Amino acid sequence: MNAKQHKSIRQRILDQMNKTPLWMEFTLVLTVILLLLINLLVYSFYFRDRSIIINGRYADAERVLDLKMKSLEKYLEDLSSFSVQLVYDTKLYSAMTSDAPLSDSDMENLRSAIKSSYYSRSDLLTYHVQIPSKDLSVGKDAGREGFRSTVTEGITQSEAYRLCSANPKGFAILPSDLEDGLFHYYHSLIRVEDRSVMALLDFDAKKSALDIINASSITPHEVICLYSPENVLLYPKEDPGIQEADYLKTTVQGESGLTLVSYLPTSEIMAHLQTTKNFATAAGLIFLIVAVVLVIILIRFLSAPLTALAVMQDQYAGGYLEDQQLGRSKESAELGKSFHRMINQIDRLLERNNDTEEKERTARLKALEAQLNPTFIYTVLAEISEEALKQDQPEIRDMLVTLAGNLRYTISAANVVTLREELQYMNNYVKLQKLRLKERIQISQIANDAAMNLYVPKISIQQLVENSINHGLRGDDNTIHIVIDVTVKENKSLLIRVRDDGRGIPEDKLQEFRLSFHKQAHYSTDEDPASLTNLYNRIRLIYNEGAAMMIDSRTGENSYTEVSLLLPHADKIKHR
Repeated sequence: MNAKQHKSIRQRILDQMNKTPLWMEFTLVLTVILLLLINLLVYSFYFRDRSIIINGRYADAERVLDLKMKSLEKYLEDLSSFSVQLVYDTKLYSAMTSDAPLSDSDMENLRSAIKSSYYSRSDLLTYHVQIPSKDLSVGKDAGREGFRSTVTEGITQSEAYRLCSANPKGFAILPSDLEDGLFHYYHSLIRVEDRSVMALLDFDAKKSALDIINASSITPHEVICLYSPENVLLYPKEDPGIQEADYLKTTVQGESGLTLVSYLPTSEIMAHLQTTKNFATAAGLIFLIVAVVLVIILIRFLSAPLTALAVMQDQYAGGYLEDQQLGRSKESAELGKSFHRMINQIDRLLERNNDTEEKERTARLKALEAQLNPTFIYTVLAEISEEALKQDQPEIRDMLVTLAGNLRYTISAANVVTLREELQYMNNYVKLQKLRLKERIQISQIANDAAMNLYVPKISIQQLVENSINHGLRGDDNTIHIVIDVTVKENKSLLIRVRDDGRGIPEDKLQEFRLSFHKQAHYSTDEDPASLTNLYNRIRLIYNEGAAMMIDSRTGENSYTEVSLLLPHADKIKHR
C-alpha cells in the first residue's frame, strides 16, 4: 500500500468519524477496551489455573511414579536375593566351580535345586542356570514339562553376560520374548576365589509383576512405559506411539537404571478447564453488556451540553443566539461561559473592523511610498555614473555601479542567497574598500564549483570580511591577508572559514565573545565585532539548532583570527 492509498483510507475514516455522534465514538472505544480487558482477565485466569492444575498433576504423577519405582526396585532386590540361593548349597557350589565335568549325581543335585527354587515362586515363567566353564545350561522353558540340560556354547560372548559383567550389582534386564513375560532377568554368580563368573542365572518374570507398576494410576487412561538401563523398551511390548504434545510426561529413574515414564492425556486435564473458561466467558459477556448500556446512558448524559453548544453556534451563524447555560459538569459550564465570552469578543472585534481596514489601506499607501525611495536612489546613482563617464572618470563610474549593485543586494527581500551571489557581493565590498585602503587588503578564496549553488545567509561572508578589516588592521601602513575557505561536507553542509593575519583578539575578550555566542546575547565594547553576534543570532533563527559559529584567535607574534560558520543542509534551506 503506497502513501497515497494510505492517506485516502485515513481520510475516509476521518470523514466517517465526522459523521458519527461523539457518544457513539466514546461507546465504541470503551466497548473495545472493556472487551479486551475481559478477554485478558479470562485468559489470564485460564492460563493461571491451567498452570496450577498441570503442575499439580505433574507433582501427583511424579510422587506416584516414585512409589512405583521403589516397589519395582524392591522386587528387583528380591530377585537378586533369590538368584544367589544356589551358592549356599556347598556341594552344588563345589560342583559348579570344579574344572571336572559334572557327574550324574551332581547333575541330579543341580536339577533338584533348580526345581525347588523354581516352584518356590509363582512369578517366574522360565528358569535357567548357565555354567560358562562347562558350556552347560540347565533349567525349565515356558510351555515345557520338566527340567532339561543342554550344551550351550558361547555363553561368555552373549549380550547378557557382557551386561552382567559390566554392572557392579551383577545383573541385567532385557526384553522378554514371551507373550506373558514382563522382562528377562539375568544375574551372575561370582566365584569367591577370583571374582570370576561361575554361573549365569536367567528367568522371565510374569506380567503379574505389573501390579507393582499399574497400581494407583492417576487416571484410567494413563500410559506407563518401562525402559531398561540401556533405554530399551521393556513394557509394553510394542511402542505405544504416543504424541508427547497430547500427553503430560513424567519420568523417574531408579538406582537399578530402570526408568518409568508416565503419560497423562492432557485432554482430561483440559476438560475441566474448558468448563471454567466457558463459565468465565459467559460471565464476562453479561458484564460487558451491562457495562455498555450504562456507558451509553452516562456518555449521552454528559455529552448533551456539546450538542447544545453546536446548536448555539448554528444560531449565532444565522444571526440569532438564544441565551442558554451549559451544565452537567464543571468543564461543560466553563465551555459555555468561554463560548459567550468569545461571542462578545467577536462582536467587539467586528465593531472595530472598519477602523482596522482603514488603517490597513493607509499602511499600504505608506508601503508604496517607501518603495519609491530606492528607485529614486538608483536613478540618481545612474545619472551620476553617466555624468562621470561623460567627464572621462571611469573609476568613479565603476565605484557608483558597484555601490548601486550592493545597495540593491542589501535591500532585497531574500534571507538566503547562493554562495556565488554572496561572494560577488563580498568582492564588490572589497573593491569599494580598496578605493580607500589600496593594496593593504589581500583577499584569496578557496571554493569549488559544487559549493557555488548552495545557500548561505545573505551578508554573512561580507560581515566576516568586514570584521577582519575593521578589527584586524594595525596602524596605517600594515597589510592584512584574508583567506576565505569554503568546504562542502556531508549532507550538503557548508563549512565557511574566514582567517586573517591581523592583530588578533586578547584571550579574555575572546572568552567574552564566545560566552555571548553561547547565551545568544549582544555584547558590545569598543573592540567588539558586534556584527558577529548579530550574524550568530541570524543563523540560529534560520537554521535552528543545526548551525554553529566558532571563533579562534591569537595575539602577538604570528597573530591571527579565524571565524568559522557551519551551515547544515545548505541545499535545502531555501525551502524553509
